[in-house]
Amino acid sequence: MMRSKIFSLLVFGLLGAFTQQTFANCTTLSSSLTLGPISSFNVPSLNSTDNQISGGLSCSGTLTLFSNQYIQYTALNVPSKLIHTDGKNSANITILDYDKNIVITSSKPIDLTRFVVISLFSGPNSSIPFYIRVNENTNLVPGTYKGQFLVKWFWRIPYLGIGGISLYYNSPNLKTNLLGDITDWGTGQDAIINIELIVEKDCKINAQNINFGTAPLVSKFNPVTGTVQITCSAQTPYTVGLSNGQNYSQNRRMKNVSGNQYIPYEIYKNTTTQRWGYLGTDRWSSSNASQNAGIYDGSVTQGYSYTAKIIDDGSNASAEGTYKDNLILEVAF
Repeated sequence: MMRSKIFSLLVFGLLGAFTQQTFANCTTLSSSLTLGPISSFNVPSLNSTDNQISGGLSCSGTLTLFSNQYIQYTALNVPSKLIHTDGKNSANITILDYDKNIVITSSKPIDLTRFVVISLFSGPNSSIPFYIRVNENTNLVPGTYKGQFLVKWFWRIPYLGIGGISLYYNSPNLKTNLLGDITDWGTGQDAIINIELIVEKDCKINAQNINFGTAPLVSKFNPVTGTVQITCSAQTPYTVGLSNGQNYSQNRRMKNVSGNQYIPYEIYKNTTTQRWGYLGTDRWSSSNASQNAGIYDGSVTQGYSYTAKIIDDGSNASAEGTYKDNLILEVAF
């Protein structure tokens, strides 16, 4: 009976040690980061070190602080560009290591071994983080950009074992001498890092209000000319439509804000009699813009010159007052 009790106690102790070792585990996992979707005009906001991604090495459990953590990695095939799915366009990037000081380059071993007060594993899923910087302006062609690289990790990480004793979790085939010094980092373990950038089409519109001024009679209002300025993403042809307004009846109409009287008016392309509307040929193609037609580099602005005219058909009483209408300018790409 005594032998049986002693045997039971020994088995209990072995199970306790095994459970603790599994709890303090280091693994490498593939990781992914998707930047965006983001407007092509906002891509410069990604030119920072705030785009964090897991470097692929993750350790869980009761890691020992105030001790050395032996870590080394080698990155392979590190991209300096993300490639558009069209195979032609690209986005320049920089990849930084966990402390944002080292630019990661291919095939150069980086030793992160140090005396640890605060754990290095502060990234996603308790991993060592990397950071992505997109070094681009607003001229990126909309679409999806992708890149990938491999990181080979080597580690010797202390963790708390039975009775508070520091034990080590080692990467594959790592070797040490009797003093615990690393004599061979071994074969390491791989992690694949995937990066994706999604850039969306967008446009900037600069349009001023149309003001006919003041006149004693409808027939005395003069035409008003102006120009709408539009800048869209690179390689993004588009059309511009102008709604019929709030009071349409055969023509656009302004309404007296103090009554039910209306003054008809129209808006024409350039100085022609071609109506600027929102359907079919009434829309305005960027390939026929008044200024910089058909230039789609993401920075050049197209201009759309128009002429607005009051229509005096003799059917409208010249009721005193202020007349207004609201139009919607729509860009479709």
